[in-house]
Amino acid sequence: MRVLVTRPEPSADKTAAQLRRRGHQPVLLPLMQAHHQIDTLRRALAEAPRALVVTSSEAVRVLASLGQDLSPLLALPVFAVGTRTAEAAQNLGFTNVLVGGGDGEALADRILAEWDNGRDNGLLYLAGTPRTPGLEARLNAAGLKLAVAECYRMLPIDHHPTRLQAAFDPWPDVALLYSTETARHFVSLPPMNDDKRRIKKMRLLCLSKKIAETLPPDLRASAVWPSDPNEDLLLDLI
Repeated sequence: MRVLVTRPEPSADKTAAQLRRRGHQPVLLPLMQAHHQIDTLRRALAEAPRALVVTSSEAVRVLASLGQDLSPLLALPVFAVGTRTAEAAQNLGFTNVLVGGGDGEALADRILAEWDNGRDNGLLYLAGTPRTPGLEARLNAAGLKLAVAECYRMLPIDHHPTRLQAAFDPWPDVALLYSTETARHFVSLPPMNDDKRRIKKMRLLCLSKKIAETLPPDLRASAVWPSDPNEDLLLDLI
C-alpha cells in the first residue's frame, strides 16, 4: 500500500519505518510543524510544579531542548497521554511516568484517580496550541486546578505544488491523520479538491473518532479509526 504520512517530523520518520517493516510504501507529507516556546516553559518550571502533564511527545522534545539540567525534575510524576509519549518521557530520564488511556479525557480520569485534589497549582500541563479542550474541561469540572504552559505551537506547512504533486502521484491508497488540525489542513490541499472520484477511493485512517468527525460529511464514509488512539492499532487497519 502507498501510505501518506501527514504527521510532523520527527515522528513521521518513525511511522515511516514502521510502515516499511509492514511492507508498505510510506510517503512523507508533514502538514504541521512545531514552534517551541522555550521561555514560556522556563517561566512555568520556575514555579516548582509537583507533577507534569504531557499529551504529546512534542512537549517532551521542548523539555529536551531547554539546554539546562533537568535532574531536579526527573523524579516528578509525569502523566502521559499514551505509551509513545510515556516512552519519550522515560527516554529523557523521568522515572515516575503514569500512562493515560490515549486521549485527553482518559488522561484526566487517570489524573483524578491518582492526584490529590487539594494540592493547589501542583499540576503543570505542558500544552500545545491549538489543542482539544477535553483534558482541561474534565479536570476543571472535577475542581482540580491545572496550570497551563503553552510551550509549543503547531503551525501549518504550505508545501510547494511540486511537493504536493509528488505526494499524490500516484494517488495514495491510504492517508494517516493524527490530529484535528492536520485533518482540516489535509482536506484543504489542492489535490483534495481536484478529483472527487479518486478522493473517495482513498481510505482515511484517523487516530480517533474525534479526528474523523472533523472531516467533511462526504469523506467520513472513507474514514476509520482504531478502538483506542494507539498508532500500532491504527497501522493494523491498513
